[in-house]
Amino acid sequence: MSEQLKSEFTKRIIELQSRVSSIHEDFADGRAADWSEQAGERENDEVLNALESEAKIEIQQLSNAITRIDNGSYGVCMDCGEEIAAKRLEVQPSATKCIQCAD
Repeated sequence: MSEQLKSEFTKRIIELQSRVSSIHEDFADGRAADWSEQAGERENDEVLNALESEAKIEIQQLSNAITRIDNGSYGVCMDCGEEIAAKRLEVQPSATKCIQCAD
């Protein structure tokens, strides 16, 4: 089970890294000469920055989850030490706290 999770997390990390690379390529394309087009591109840049930030956060969370799998602490609440419910981990695989401690 833990090897399967690590494999799933690793696949997702690779997808996210690809997304970040695509965002960097989009930024590298430069700006249009027209001022009105530049305004639209700036709005697009804000969206891309947000997507990149979210992807980087998820990459870090999944990397941390892999570390917890490796050291045997995956699925254990970091606050109370109780097991994190399987349903919670299905919804949020990188969860570090049980539902009671997360509130």
